[in-house]
Amino acid sequence: MERWDLSKFAIEDVFRMAMEVEQGGYDFYQKIIDQTDNPRVKNEMKYLRDEEAKHKAFFEKQLKAKQSSSKKMSTDVKSLLEKEFLAPMEEMYKSKKIAKNDEALRFGMKLEQKTIDLYEGMQKTQGDPAFLADLGTVIEEEKKHKATLNLILAY
Repeated sequence: MERWDLSKFAIEDVFRMAMEVEQGGYDFYQKIIDQTDNPRVKNEMKYLRDEEAKHKAFFEKQLKAKQSSSKKMSTDVKSLLEKEFLAPMEEMYKSKKIAKNDEALRFGMKLEQKTIDLYEGMQKTQGDPAFLADLGTVIEEEKKHKATLNLILAY
């Protein structure tokens, strides 16, 4: 099943979407940090939050390299971003479930999987070996994030 067909979008838009996804991940982990009293959860979330910042910087660098004159994301990409990432996160925040570690961690695992799927879809649209190698590293880190969340949930 092809979850993300990104071939119809400009790569600059895909990079912008990835930057927003990573910023959303950063914000999500920060909210868990702010809400939890568990020192272990807090420490692990700080690590994951900082990883998301690194990933955002990677996509910012890719976007700069394209030197696109347009700074805006296309409506289609913005709609996809809203539906798949931003709206579910906003719903989580409004429901106050972010304060419940188990629910927040399960939600985080779902977001990490969506991110992995997005970046695996991105791999199919690119041919640059250096970019693909770096993106592969980001994907592996996102998989580790998901595994970390799962381990924390198991405790």
